[in-house]
Order: sequence, then structure tokens, then C-alpha cells
Amino acid sequence: MDIDILSILQKDCCETKLKSRKKDGILRELVSIAKRSDLLAEISEEKIYELLRQREEQGSTGIGGGLAIPHTTVPGLEHFVLVLAISRRGVNFDALDKHKVHIFALILGPEGLPKLHIQLLAQLSHIFRDEAVRKELIKSSTPLALYENFMRQVYPIYKKPKEKSIERKVVFLILQQSNLFESIIEYLAELGLSGATVIKSKGMRSILSGLPLFADFIKVFGDSIDESRVIVFTVHKNLLDDVISGIENITGDLNKHTGAMIMVIEPMVLKGTLELI
Repeated sequence: MDIDILSILQKDCCETKLKSRKKDGILRELVSIAKRSDLLAEISEEKIYELLRQREEQGSTGIGGGLAIPHTTVPGLEHFVLVLAISRRGVNFDALDKHKVHIFALILGPEGLPKLHIQLLAQLSHIFRDEAVRKELIKSSTPLALYENFMRQVYPIYKKPKEKSIERKVVFLILQQSNLFESIIEYLAELGLSGATVIKSKGMRSILSGLPLFADFIKVFGDSIDESRVIVFTVHKNLLDDVISGIENITGDLNKHTGAMIMVIEPMVLKGTLELI
């Protein structure tokens, strides 16, 4: 299971005017902002603060570049909570590069999900690695602007588009009746299906006639030319039935006549087009 960073951050958990100038005060402010989330309704601010304080004693989460990512697991919490906050003047947060911190991303996570916690940490670290992103976020004038800026910066990187089902079908029309070919092509052109491609092919009878073992039996089938044209095109699934009906207006009911056949397949992958530019 992957973590979706865009679904975790809530608008109410964004703040652009942190007031504290000291590390301890910032932690308390961040916890207060986190408590705006209903996910923390049953968990006290003091408990969360103490967990964060203990984590900072292990080593500062100020990773440099004006960024800190305080984080801890919280017993009783069922889902991740993310806080994004800005300090205009900056705070001495014992950062690794000794510089003041302006951007704080607080992560509160459930117990028992260390892989997801690490994944979220890594994603945030990657996002804020870009100095241009950090500068853009710091310029946010309101909490809503901060939220929207973050979403705009992150979306192209982390929002994987949902896989869409392929809306088009691939149609193979095998036509032995050459006298119907032009009518079929004209009909497809009328529908705007100008991207159809035509493949000439030979039937099995022609192949067998060239094999000495079967040559004596081919005359049973008569002297008709055993050639076909395969017309391949794509059509939107909603139009498929109408297109087939139109073809049968030309060929007759395909279940009652020989010399023409339609096959429709649903492609696993469909890229590109043969439509005229």
C-alpha cells in the first residue's frame, strides 16, 4: 500500500503566521494546528507535544535549507495527520546547517505503519529539496494560499493519474466480397473514421493450392479468387453497435451470409492514431 500525500493534508492544518521564536514554542504551535483535525479529537495536545519533544531529543528534525519535518507516531491515531506551516522570520530549530527554519511540515502517524511513515518522510524531503518550491510556499499570504500552492507544486510529481479504461474498440472487418469494398470504405469515411487501414490477404485455399499434396483437391472449390481485404479501425465503444449495424446494411446479416466477418477486440494498450492530420 502506498501513501497518498495529497489526500492527507487538510486545509485547516495549514498556517502562514507562526509566532513563536523558540523551538519549544514552535512545537506547541504545530500541535495546536494539528488539533484542528478531527482525527485528533480524542488525543490531548500535551500528549502529542511530549512525543514530539522526546523525538527532538534524539536529534533535530531540522534538515537544512530552511526546512524542518518534526514527526512522531501517536498511540490511538488511526490515520496520518500532516501540518504545513510557515515562519516568516525563521526559528532557530537546531537545524543541521545551523540556519533558521522557515517551513515546518509536521507528521503525526499511527503506530504499526513504519513503512508508510518513512515513505511520507521521503516524499516530503524530496518535494522540499527544490529551492524554488520552498520559496514559492514561503510567499503564501494565507493558509488557503499555502494549501493551494503546495497542491499545485506537488500534483505533477506525486499525483498518479487514475488508470482510465480504454474507451475505444479495435474492429477487424475481413471482406472477401470485393464488390462491397468501396461501399464499406465510403461508409467509414462518412462516419469520420478516416484512420482505417486496409491489409490485403490470401485465404487458406490459395495457400493450399500451392502445396503439392492438396493441389488435386482445390478444383472442388471452383475458380473464384481467394483473396480478402482486412479493414482495421478503432471506434468509440458507445458507437460500436451502430457501426456494425451500418456495415450489415451493406453486407447483409453477417450471421446468414459468407464472405465477410467482423471481429472486435478490447485492447490492453491503445496509443497513437491513424487519423489524417
